[in-house]
Amino acid sequence: MNQKDNFDFSQPNSLNPKAFWLSVAKSMWTVGKSFFPILIVLGINRDFSSKNWWVYLLPVFLILISVFSAFIKYRFFKFQVENDELILKTGWLNKEQTVVKFDKIHEVNLNQKFLHKILGLYNVSIDTAGSATTEIEINGISFQKALTLKDVLTQKRSVVFENDVNETPLHATEEEIETKTIKIGLSSLIKIGLTRNYLQTFGLLIAFGYQIADQLQSIFYKNEESIYDDIYSKASEYYVGLLWIVLILVIIVVVVLFNLVRTLLMYYNYHIQLKNNQLLVSFGLTDSHIISVPSNKVQLFQFQQNYFQKVMNLFEVKIKQVESNENNKKKKGLIVPGANWFELNELFKVIYSKDLDINKTFIKPHIRSLYLKLVAWAFVFSLFFIALFIQKQYNYLLTPVLVYLAIAVLLFVGYKNKKLYIENDFIVLKQGIWDVTTTYLDVSKVQQIMVSQSVFQKKRQLGSVTLSTAGGSISLNYYHYPTLQKLANEWLYQIEKNKYKWM
Repeated sequence: MNQKDNFDFSQPNSLNPKAFWLSVAKSMWTVGKSFFPILIVLGINRDFSSKNWWVYLLPVFLILISVFSAFIKYRFFKFQVENDELILKTGWLNKEQTVVKFDKIHEVNLNQKFLHKILGLYNVSIDTAGSATTEIEINGISFQKALTLKDVLTQKRSVVFENDVNETPLHATEEEIETKTIKIGLSSLIKIGLTRNYLQTFGLLIAFGYQIADQLQSIFYKNEESIYDDIYSKASEYYVGLLWIVLILVIIVVVVLFNLVRTLLMYYNYHIQLKNNQLLVSFGLTDSHIISVPSNKVQLFQFQQNYFQKVMNLFEVKIKQVESNENNKKKKGLIVPGANWFELNELFKVIYSKDLDINKTFIKPHIRSLYLKLVAWAFVFSLFFIALFIQKQYNYLLTPVLVYLAIAVLLFVGYKNKKLYIENDFIVLKQGIWDVTTTYLDVSKVQQIMVSQSVFQKKRQLGSVTLSTAGGSISLNYYHYPTLQKLANEWLYQIEKNKYKWM
């Protein structure tokens, strides 16, 4: 008899005994964050005298509270399945019961963070469409039990097989064991890690650098005279310029290396199994994830590429599913890093049952959309120019002009890359400046179409349309208004005629 058949979810089930330590770690982390500011204040005031004896007892007291709280959460956590419903019971004095029907469950994922790996446990996260956050987390059960529960909740029967790299267990339905597998190799991860998310990482470094510089300001400033002022006064302009070049090179290297390390840690051993309109994905080095993506839950299919990635035939694919709400920062979906064109086409084929093909005929927004952006930026930089002129900073008057010209070039590239393609069943939008993103929206996933035209657009017969889906919205601005109306009517007719289901 299969080991998985030994689990009886019709009766209340408890967490694995080792899950107690997960609860302890979480409680101590929560308490520690609250107590940390007190330690900072005491440290600044250097107030660790014997008069404040309570300072030494407080950590012990907080640790005891953390352990007790963790035990209560672990001991009084029960879950069971009854009448196609998942029932979750928590609490000791204040008891709570959560009931979720199977048909409301949108996604069931298995996650394993670093501490979970040490304890050999998994966290089962259960999402329902329309929730603001993850509805339920069953934190601390074995892989076999987590996998069986996942199959029960999704009403699928599975068998386990081993991955050929690090023997991470995956699964497929019993009658469909043979699956097509895509593996993102280490070389592809290194290439994509060296060529992605430059701006985000640079912004992150700037934020951290500002905080560090602010904290160290008192060290470098003495008697209202900076150490940097001494350096500038004693060093020649040649060495100062060289110093700036070295600093820029160091920042570039740090950004690239940070991206590379983060990509390798996050997406190491990336495997995708394609079968029967479903993707089963496993990845992660320190934190492992097993995610199932049914094709009918996919709302938007995106892939992006910059110049370096284009040379190496690599794409970063984003498969967007139902997001909780518009304010939810953690949008549900899947990122596939470092896929080549063949793998990209295979992913598209599994989800939409057809090959990926881009029509050569496209529609561009009106050139006025570019002019308005150029005028807006020109107004901003003209203010900087006037301010410098009034302050008699004649040596810097060329700076805002050069920056504006650079921005104008970027805006022109963005306008040139923006194209709207109309396929039979898809709305395809291509846009971007450096990272050019192509978004495929299946007409059947459109929930709302809103066509608008401002007073300033009427004279030139321009307008905008917003296509809303459960995974986000797509806005098409400054297009020919009669064309937008015609397309909107065709899409609405197609949706009403076929009675599509968005999930």
